Amino acid sequence: MEKESIKKYLQNYFDFVLNERYSQKREELGFSPIKFEVHDIVKGSFQPPMVHVFLDTEPMMKKSVANKPWASMLMSGVERDIENFMKSLSISFKIKIHWNKRPIFNNATLSADY
Repeated sequence: MEKESIKKYLQNYFDFVLNERYSQKREELGFSPIKFEVHDIVKGSFQPPMVHVFLDTEPMMKKSVANKPWASMLMSGVERDIENFMKSLSISFKIKIHWNKRPIFNNATLSADY
């Protein structure tokens, strides 16, 4: 499957399922709603390959050890949902989520094809 197709399917999954689910969880805790946007998906060239998903959030969230427990649980839930969604697309590689970051290299020769 092409990278752009996977990116589009994943963004639709966020738009129609995950944005609403995690916004409700945040509202229960008294926080503003959250919106996720897939910036890019890159497949690493190492063996076994790893799929890197670059995810933007509004409001911005970063993964760190200083996060509150509810934020860590929310981020872990999103990562689990992405992994399960990728499995439904027959992508069984390890998934690495990069929160509000950008790929270092934009050279297509540094990543393998799906």
